[in-house]
Amino acid sequence: MSISINLYRVCKAEELIDLKDLEGQIAKTADTKVDLYKITSDLAVIFLNSTNPYSNTNTIPYKMLFGKHAEQSVSVGEIGGFLRSSDIPEITKWIKTNKIETFEGFSKIYDNLSEEVKNELEEMNSEDKTVLFNAYVRPLVVLYFTALENDNSVLFIGQ
Repeated sequence: MSISINLYRVCKAEELIDLKDLEGQIAKTADTKVDLYKITSDLAVIFLNSTNPYSNTNTIPYKMLFGKHAEQSVSVGEIGGFLRSSDIPEITKWIKTNKIETFEGFSKIYDNLSEEVKNELEEMNSEDKTVLFNAYVRPLVVLYFTALENDNSVLFIGQ
């Protein structure tokens, strides 16, 4: 059984413990959360062009999709990751550098994947690049640029 990963923007914080009224913040931003459903692995494979995207948790794509490991139960699920407010500029810079904020940029990455990765995506029954971009990448990009603008941190909650 897979876990759906949802990303929530919450107030500025450098540590998860610094967040006050965590449940209230989650509820307040629930309508702007990004539900990556079960596509996080697909996106990780694409952004890292690797069939083993979990081998290096320090890569920007890994952090962008899973955060840095954190554990805490909340009413909507289990927090599995957290990104500090100070991590967000690095994420948005990577997005801009790789041009994944546009369909053309995402398509270039997708079209230039290794054959091994393309086969892995096929075995995963991954969506086509148009669906991936419109349903998952675009909302993810909006979340990160909004987080940058508002000096937010980000929670990764499994449901």
